[in-house]
Amino acid sequence: MSRLHRFLGRESELELIAAAAESVHSSSDPRFILIDGPPGVGKTSLLNEAVARLTGWSRANVYLDVADRATPGYAAAHLLRKPQRYHAPTDPQELAALVQEQVDGITEPVVLVIEDLQWMDPLSAAVVYQTIREVEDVPLLSLVTSRPTTRPELQRLARYTATAGEALRIVLEPFSRAEVRALLQEQTGLPISSNVAARIHDATGGFPAFLDHVIEKLTARDEAITAAALDDALEQLDRGEGPAESQRQRIREVFEETPVQLQEVLALLALSSYPLAIHEIRDLLGVEAVDAAALRDSGLVQESVKSGRFFLTHHIFRQGLVADLPREQRADLHLRLARLDAGPSSARHRAEAALLDPSVGDRPAIVAALTDAARTASRTSDHAETLELSRLAFEVDRSGDTLEALTFAAMRAGTRFAIDSTTSWAQSHENVHPVLRRGILARESLMRGDLQSTLGFLAGGAGLEEASPKALLCYADTVLSASRTTGLRGSYWQLFKIAERTVEVLQLLEERLQAGDPTLRIRMATPEQLLAETRGLRVSLQLWRLLEGMDAAEPELFSQEVEVLLDEVRQIPGTESAQLVLLVARGALLRTTGHLSEAYSDLISAVENWPGRNRRALAHAEIHLTYLLFEAGMWSEAQGFAESAAAEVLDISEDNLAPVAFNAAHLVPAARGEREGQNWPFDLRAHIHRMTDTSLGRAGRGFVEAWGATCAQDHERVISSVLGLQAELNIWSRAITPAVLLGRSLFHSGRAQALPALITKVRADEHSSAAQRDYVLRHLRGLAAMGAGKHVTAYEHLSAAMTTVSGIPALKSSQVSGDGGALSIYRGLLALDLAQCVVLGMDSLQEKVEQSSEWVLWAGSMFQGCGAEGLFHQADEVFRTLRKGGALPGAVGRVRMIDLPAGLSSKARFALAALTAREREIALMVGHGLSNKDVAEELVLSVRTVEYHVANALGKLALDSRHALRRMLQDEAEDGLRSA
Repeated sequence: MSRLHRFLGRESELELIAAAAESVHSSSDPRFILIDGPPGVGKTSLLNEAVARLTGWSRANVYLDVADRATPGYAAAHLLRKPQRYHAPTDPQELAALVQEQVDGITEPVVLVIEDLQWMDPLSAAVVYQTIREVEDVPLLSLVTSRPTTRPELQRLARYTATAGEALRIVLEPFSRAEVRALLQEQTGLPISSNVAARIHDATGGFPAFLDHVIEKLTARDEAITAAALDDALEQLDRGEGPAESQRQRIREVFEETPVQLQEVLALLALSSYPLAIHEIRDLLGVEAVDAAALRDSGLVQESVKSGRFFLTHHIFRQGLVADLPREQRADLHLRLARLDAGPSSARHRAEAALLDPSVGDRPAIVAALTDAARTASRTSDHAETLELSRLAFEVDRSGDTLEALTFAAMRAGTRFAIDSTTSWAQSHENVHPVLRRGILARESLMRGDLQSTLGFLAGGAGLEEASPKALLCYADTVLSASRTTGLRGSYWQLFKIAERTVEVLQLLEERLQAGDPTLRIRMATPEQLLAETRGLRVSLQLWRLLEGMDAAEPELFSQEVEVLLDEVRQIPGTESAQLVLLVARGALLRTTGHLSEAYSDLISAVENWPGRNRRALAHAEIHLTYLLFEAGMWSEAQGFAESAAAEVLDISEDNLAPVAFNAAHLVPAARGEREGQNWPFDLRAHIHRMTDTSLGRAGRGFVEAWGATCAQDHERVISSVLGLQAELNIWSRAITPAVLLGRSLFHSGRAQALPALITKVRADEHSSAAQRDYVLRHLRGLAAMGAGKHVTAYEHLSAAMTTVSGIPALKSSQVSGDGGALSIYRGLLALDLAQCVVLGMDSLQEKVEQSSEWVLWAGSMFQGCGAEGLFHQADEVFRTLRKGGALPGAVGRVRMIDLPAGLSSKARFALAALTAREREIALMVGHGLSNKDVAEELVLSVRTVEYHVANALGKLALDSRHALRRMLQDEAEDGLRSA
């Protein structure tokens, strides 16, 4: 679809127009629809989309502009055919009669389009009003767009839509936050969090063209899907580029239509930080009266019903108006507002005036007022307000002190300051402390992805002890950001000494703060806040030092060291973000080393206790929870966490998060076989290949492909995917469970001779949990023995693996003990391999058929609960082969698992498989509470025949009553034996 004609949302409005058109077409009764809304809200887009869907209709158009308002009869004359227009009468009655005559002659469906009704002249308005009231039995659909107006001659048309059954008024407003979120998800195929939707809504105002600009950026073929792409789109709008220029033109037109005496009122409202009353406007402008009616009629202003105060309806209008105001006028109005306002608002207006007019004096006083306001905001933890006030202070008076305050405010807000000249100014001026300068230049290099320059600016410890607390903390925050980035990219060792030196100096600062050193008091934060910032940064840097050495460390030792750091930050209020980071880091390591229940405890604690503190760490926690819950067989819950993490990608300035999160969101759909069919909320497939081809991205795709191929029995793809996964730096680098996927596919593809080497590799792993490593080794040894034809030995290894994996602790109390706990999915795969072993070695393993069947039935039930159709069908096939090969009495022709109802326990499934089809059918009906008579009537059998089948079923099931049968079929299902 052309970029000029993209249509967003408004489906309910389209349905209303379509219904009116259908009524016109079927009954030849005319309909009138007024589409009303502020400039830029999408009235024309809706109208054009609706007309485009009216196939076979003729179209007549009347396009108006502001000059037409001064030409009597212009719009009405354009309702006539061209030859008549040039000689149209100016008498209202004659013109109305001529228009009425032409309308009455319509015999085929016609859609009449009138654009911008607010510019219609009074004569035409009277003619149009009279015509739509009197026209009958004509297939005419009138679609009219208009901006809000208080003109009486036009308000009659609005009143007509409220009273006439054949008329309708559609009032368009900018999209709400919920609508913005839904449209972004629909148009981009990306999951969008409420935080991201709120940010985009605030920046675009919900106006369709602005939102379309963001969508275009996020769907550009060559763009990576990161927060940087979104930042770029929003910054373009803020600079007045793209659709902002067109909207600015619309606002300028409305502004110029307004009487000259009201234009300064609109300008004043555009610059004011809060609504103004009429008397305040009079006082500020020094006028005796303000025409409130004309102000309302401008279409840009709204009046509060409660207070009677006026304000611009949308901030997009404010931006458009302000951009066209002369600098001198803006400076003058800011100074007027500064006299009216108080506190931070007054300081802001004075600062804005000073930036616009160099002659505005007393800049030190302005900076002092801004600094005082920023300090107040900082001490109440209003970080966004602090950052904005600090930014203004720096722009008014660029100095080392104001730069330091701005950098510190940005650090506390968790963002970067977007002042293009900041970096060059810091580099070229001598009154900036060297430590602060190095931190700023390093952060700028880091944002550009230049790690070598980042390390160059951070290198050396000179001056750290002499730096002010703010400068040191800003430098340390950059070191932490670099540590996180380089750690994820596998090059943290280059930063190790810098981080160590920074930790030492932060410890000294902590000691001085705790001792109450008066020289450390700063205006931007209380001593308690300063201590919290210092300890949080210091502990976070120590965490990355621990992570660098984790390959050589025991997980238990790492866990203990993290607990020591946690104890330190728990002592200081305000360190919740650092606590979350520590828990997530420990949970991630514990997960990859096989300490699954402990990992779940850390990660779920982080998610539940501090959901809003640190969205980057929170997203990483949700990603690790995805993999934990996936392996535990709780796939729906896993998918929920994956989508939540992916939904935050556009709000987190970390390029590494996108490939990890988006791949995690693919895992469950791929394993369910739904990825190609797109039977899930978000279509991320196209976006995966547009992301940076990082090691994390390749590894994530490998894990998804491995599980998708496992469920599809595509063993070649499993092998290539797992081998590729193991070759990359990734969040599974220490996990050994993928070795099971690789081992199974080596066996099933006839390459069991490669298994001993894989076993040797797993055996060399010293850091995985003993239970998990024992399970994996036994499973792989069983597959190797099976490949060598040693079925009895294979069965011994595999059954020992079953004992081990069955004892793995559960993640949650809702999981049933003995069902594999955190490795339920692998227990299911093991059950399939055990059954395969029995089938291949049937001569020597005949007595193992019953036990193997029970395991397969459990696995099938568990796979079905996960929605893993591929694995469920594999279990069904193995079960039928096993039962047929066992040659048990009545085995031939028995039920397949796939024919049994979902929700049954594995015991019930296994028991029902021993019944004939009729016995099973009757047993299930009795289990649902039907009497013998009810069953007989349902199946058209005699009651005696039903009694006979019930007795046989109870005997085969070793049950003494129909109540026992009911309990077996219902009670055990309610116990949740299916782990998903």
